[in-house]
Amino acid sequence: MSQMPGTVRSVRAVLLAVGAVSVLASLGFVVAAATLETGALGALFVGLLLLAALLLGVFATAVIAIARRFAGGGNGVRIGAVAIGSLLTLGGASGLVAHSGAWGSWAAAVAAGLFVTVLSTGDASREWFDLPRR
Repeated sequence: MSQMPGTVRSVRAVLLAVGAVSVLASLGFVVAAATLETGALGALFVGLLLLAALLLGVFATAVIAIARRFAGGGNGVRIGAVAIGSLLTLGGASGLVAHSGAWGSWAAAVAAGLFVTVLSTGDASREWFDLPRR
């Protein structure tokens, strides 16, 4: 198999989209922290916003790094994609529960996570990532 299967290309595209959305969300938290006026609890809120921005930035970096390594293959890349898909699914599901079933971005996170996890564990993905590389 010399060409990446369609399912693997789809997973990579979804991961790149998740990474881009995570970067935008991280920048949104930074902008919110920069425009927040510090009052009685303002410094605490600024710190929490910056912490959320940092965590999203680290997540975005990991997602984009995994997506970029898809062409090279390797079982570690597939395991990383499954881990990211699981994190997306669990994070989206906990967001749905915490926000009383509010749909939207939480449901999109669950769908993207399930998509990445299911397709990364499929036979075509397993064959692609198990191929010896030069």
